[in-house]
Amino acid sequence: MLTALDILNRLLSYFNIQDKAKGKAFTVVAFVANFYLLYTAIQGLRYPGYRLQGFLFLLGFLLLEYFIVLNAFYYYTDKQLKFDISPKVEKLLGGNQAQLKAAESKLTKNTMSGPASGLFKEENILPTAINIAPAQQRNLDNLVKHLQENGHLAANYSGLDDRAIMRVASKSHQPVYAIGNLVELPFFKVVPEAGGVTVVGGVNALNVQPLATIVSVGLLPVKQAQKQYKLAAAHVYLTGGQSKLMGRRSLITKEEPYSLTVQLAYTLRDNSQV
Repeated sequence: MLTALDILNRLLSYFNIQDKAKGKAFTVVAFVANFYLLYTAIQGLRYPGYRLQGFLFLLGFLLLEYFIVLNAFYYYTDKQLKFDISPKVEKLLGGNQAQLKAAESKLTKNTMSGPASGLFKEENILPTAINIAPAQQRNLDNLVKHLQENGHLAANYSGLDDRAIMRVASKSHQPVYAIGNLVELPFFKVVPEAGGVTVVGGVNALNVQPLATIVSVGLLPVKQAQKQYKLAAAHVYLTGGQSKLMGRRSLITKEEPYSLTVQLAYTLRDNSQV
C-alpha cells in the first residue's frame, strides 16, 4: 500500500494539483490497497503458526480503514463523522495550534483597519457606494488573477480546513471569504472625471486600470460631494470571490464576483488640512 501511495505521490508531483484533489486520489488508492492487509491477515489466521501475525495485520487493516473512511467523508462530502478523532490526533502530533488560532482570528476580524494612502482621522473618512461596469469588472478580475499568480494574494482561507472555517463562520455569523476580509489593494487612487469619480488601481502606480465608479459619498451624490469637499482615497479593499457559510449542518460554498469597498477621506473646500 505504501508503495502505491508513493508512486501516486511522485506522479501527481509533476502536475499543479490542489491538495484536496490529491487527498481524494490518495483516499481511493489507500482504500483499494488496504485490502492487501486484509488478504494477508486472512492468510495468517488460517495457519496456527501465523495467527498472531494475522491478528496484528487484521488490527492494522481495521485501523487504517477507519482513517480512510474519515478521509472519504472529509474529501467527498460536507459531513463530519460523530466519532472523528482527527482533531485529537492532530493535537497529539503537535499541530501548530497557535498558527491556526491566528489564522482563525484573522478571518473572524471584520474591521476597517489596514494600510492607507495617507494618515487620516477616522472622523474624516466616509463610506461610498460604487458601481462596477463590465469592463471595470474584467480589470478587477485580471488584477486578482495577477496577484494570485504572483503569490501576492492567496484564496485558501488562510490555510484552514473546513472544521476551522466552520468555527469562524459560527463565531462571526457571516460568510468566510477565501481571500480573507478587507484585503487592501497594492495601489489605488481616485480620479475626478466629467461624469464623476473613478477608482483606479493596480499592482503599482505604473500599472493602473479603472476598477469602479463612485456613485455617492456618505449620504451625498458624488457630484454634490465634489462641490463641497476635497476627496482622496483612504482605503480600497478587495472583497468577494469564493466564500463559505454555515448551513444547517455543514458549510455551503458560494461564488460571487470580486468587488471593492472604497472609503474616501474628505475636507471642506475652504479647509486645507485633514
